[in-house]
Amino acid sequence: MQSSSRALDAPRYRIAYTAVMVRRGVVPPVEREVQPRRRPRLLCLMHLPPPVHGVTLINQRITESAAVAEQLALDVVPLRFAASVGELGRFTVRKLARAVTTGVSLAARLAVRRPDAVYLTMSPHGGALIRDCAYAALVRLARVPRIYHIHSRGYADAFRAGWRHRLGAWVFDDAWVFHVGPQLVEETAALADPDRVVVVENGVPDHNPSGAMAGSGRAVPRVLFLSNMIRSKGPLVLVDALALLRQRGVAFEATFAGAPADDRTVADFRAAVAGNGLAPHVRYVGPVFGDDKERLLAAHDLLALPTWYDTFGLVLLEAMQHGLPVVATPVGAIPEIVVEGETGFLVPTGDVAGLADRIEQLVTRPELRRRLGAAGRERYRAQFTFAAFEQRLIAALTRVVQHDVERDRAA
Repeated sequence: MQSSSRALDAPRYRIAYTAVMVRRGVVPPVEREVQPRRRPRLLCLMHLPPPVHGVTLINQRITESAAVAEQLALDVVPLRFAASVGELGRFTVRKLARAVTTGVSLAARLAVRRPDAVYLTMSPHGGALIRDCAYAALVRLARVPRIYHIHSRGYADAFRAGWRHRLGAWVFDDAWVFHVGPQLVEETAALADPDRVVVVENGVPDHNPSGAMAGSGRAVPRVLFLSNMIRSKGPLVLVDALALLRQRGVAFEATFAGAPADDRTVADFRAAVAGNGLAPHVRYVGPVFGDDKERLLAAHDLLALPTWYDTFGLVLLEAMQHGLPVVATPVGAIPEIVVEGETGFLVPTGDVAGLADRIEQLVTRPELRRRLGAAGRERYRAQFTFAAFEQRLIAALTRVVQHDVERDRAA
């Protein structure tokens, strides 16, 4: 009986012995298996290249982000309807067919995969607005939380009155709205719940990690316009300002780079250059990407973007990371990027004389260029890197998805 009792107690002795050895560090503790944290599942309807412009670039970088993928499970439905910048805003049968196909794919994914939320970069204009509202309606009817990331302006006008206002109010009801700057919150103020509006400022990768300051190194400074050749970006206004500088006897060289949006804008640009006698001083090099764009930025002394309809202006950040002072307009979120008199200058839209004055200051005062350019570089590094944007976006998406999931459980 005694031996039988010891045999029954043996496991207890072994457990006690092992516990002592663990405390003494002789035997490593058995690690408890940790269940992997479930990443929120987002179904993302995102405008992606082509064509290449600010919204498609930022969306592409989100889909390629390792930091985002680590925290969020993205299921991306690409929204690609225009093959080039010139096709934006134009109706084609091919676009209609692709829009219908995308809608069918969206409905199937909502039914089968049941995401935690749907993230949509919505367009505010024309047929694209109606198309995106239809997608938003599918999501709402499926009772899946919606997140609209607003990268454009025009929503206040698009949903101003009548049936459009009623449509907008229904589409935005109970949705989360992400804006790229505090100045743009007013765009959806009549539609969105202010408690469900979040500001997530954009950022761009640092292609100048050494911090080298740009500059042509020439006796005649170089002015750069870098954007798609769309009339609303202000290329013709800049040509008029450059003509005024030539009349004043100010020496400069200017480069215009960007994809042509339509033949008329480029034709008007060429005519304005020739008509003002600027051909020896102004060149147009077409679209530039990748390393060619970085070299172009590094070889100039300042950036001018006299736009009157921009939302954020990623090119301003690209210029600032190279230490270029910028001259822009106070539209959209640009005043959040460019600090007047510290990192560049802001002039009213369409103010040719004011634009010429500010460019002249930078062209003729190299020390001012260096000071504003260095301050712009520091502002970019402090606030507008892509890593900072990743963290802002991840935090916002995680918070709003968790909020709605917990709310639905409580209901």
